[in-house]
Amino acid sequence: MKLKTRDSGDVRILELSGKLVLGEPVDTLGKTTKGLIDEGHNKIVVSLKGVEYVDSAGIGELVAAKKRAVEKKGDVKLLMPNQTVYNVLSMLSLHLIFDIHQDEAKAVRAFAS
Repeated sequence: MKLKTRDSGDVRILELSGKLVLGEPVDTLGKTTKGLIDEGHNKIVVSLKGVEYVDSAGIGELVAAKKRAVEKKGDVKLLMPNQTVYNVLSMLSLHLIFDIHQDEAKAVRAFAS
């Protein structure tokens, strides 16, 4: 999995690509989100546009990142999951927990409300 980070105002955007699975991919995402939140960057959009597959460890890390951000008065929003990834989120009812967007600008603006 590849991970790129960029900013849009005070929102940090993480662009993921590849497979979000147990091992290095999940470890990388966990270290990145924990580091960002510890540094005070608690508004995070995770772009799943390039993620072709996610396993239970990947889902668990997304939930853990959201939990850490919410504890610091922030949030993690998801951006553009493909149908396969969305089906996994939906099957686990996580579409009710995560704010999921198809448009990056709307995801960033959602932090203002």
